[in-house]
Amino acid sequence: MSKANRIRIKDIAKEARVSTATVSRVLNNSNKVTAKTRRRVLEAVERLGYVPHHVARSLRVERVYSIGLIVPHDIDYLFSFPYFNLFIHHLAVEARTRGYHIIFTTTNGDESVQLHKAFAMRRIVDGLVILDVSDEDPRIDALTELGFPFVVIGRPNHKLPYLWVDTENEEGARRAVEYLISLGHRKIHFVNGPQHLAVSRQRFEGYSRALQKARIACEPTLIHNGEFTEESGYAITKAILHSDKVEAIFYASDTMAIGGIRALKEAGFEVGRDVSVVGFDDIPSASVVSPPLTTVAQPIALVGTWAARLLIDLIEGNKPVPKSLSVELKLRKSTRGGVTVVGD
Repeated sequence: MSKANRIRIKDIAKEARVSTATVSRVLNNSNKVTAKTRRRVLEAVERLGYVPHHVARSLRVERVYSIGLIVPHDIDYLFSFPYFNLFIHHLAVEARTRGYHIIFTTTNGDESVQLHKAFAMRRIVDGLVILDVSDEDPRIDALTELGFPFVVIGRPNHKLPYLWVDTENEEGARRAVEYLISLGHRKIHFVNGPQHLAVSRQRFEGYSRALQKARIACEPTLIHNGEFTEESGYAITKAILHSDKVEAIFYASDTMAIGGIRALKEAGFEVGRDVSVVGFDDIPSASVVSPPLTTVAQPIALVGTWAARLLIDLIEGNKPVPKSLSVELKLRKSTRGGVTVVGD
């Protein structure tokens, strides 16, 4: 018997300095516990490695034919992203064709690991989709330890093997920067997402690879981290314009790029003539913003489709393999010499 299986409710109560009744309420997701107490109990559960006895029998439990999506963001923040709307739509469509439905919720970052474990241990769903992954993401450790099916959107560096779906983030960023270099740009600002995310690391690696290949120094002063939002892109661009002369900016997302274009226009720049701008994602508004945005197109719909497909295959006892999806550089009017792609 493992140490985790020998841990009892009273051990958790002692560790968290609460009653056994309070521990039971937290484990049963009762709303009669304060947020502070709930967190203290969950932290004790995490430290002790407690796993309810029924988890050991989970493989024999009848399927509930649902897959879960727990996103560590505020709901309003989340649905402001066109990427997410398209992703979850195609995830749900593919799941429905296989007879599964989606259970979706949000959480703050502090409780994300505990909530993923709770979904698994209470068998609320048959499998989980993990978003916004960081290198050595603790959710991968937790679900692997429980033997619970999951698929990761992204490709973080992690010591454990895991099933994933991802697009060629590094390759896409490399192509974008090489294109800017081909236009004669040598000083290319990079507006990236949060540093802890694997996708930000991958897109930075593509940026730096392109510079290295062209024998251009990768200057730390040209690298800026923010959030994948229009507001963040706007604010960072304003700061860049305040401190530097700008000729080209590569944004790690289209939403950031659209905010950046707004800041550039306010400062009197003609985007596509005075300064070149490239984004990443090819969200629907990328082709209709003024000027239309040169961007790295990734197949967001296919990411959702493949995530559901691979996870359900795993749930049903098959042996799916990770899936890498290609990207494409779409040239539009936001770069010097840019052309509108036929059909846009």
